[in-house]
Amino acid sequence: MKRYNLSEIMRTAHRTYKYVGKKQGKTFGEVLKSTWRLAKLDVARQEADAKRKAEEEKRQEALKSSKPAEVVRYNFIGEIYNRNSRGYMSSQYCGD
Repeated sequence: MKRYNLSEIMRTAHRTYKYVGKKQGKTFGEVLKSTWRLAKLDVARQEADAKRKAEEEKRQEALKSSKPAEVVRYNFIGEIYNRNSRGYMSSQYCGD
């Protein structure tokens, strides 16, 4: 079961009721209910942030432990012009 800071929730509810709730015509119960909802959402957000941070750290560790891929270079000119394809004045003309 999650533990909430009841003092902080009540303090926030009183402050919200004093400065906003009265002007909007809300009762203290409505303000307290919305404050509880915000506190629960805040706890859920903190859990999601912790989970996301753990996944990010796991991903970073995987990146650090892996070695970079080798770069494969391919000789495209050797594919088109082999050693025997010499033209006029020893140029490497294909004859297209």
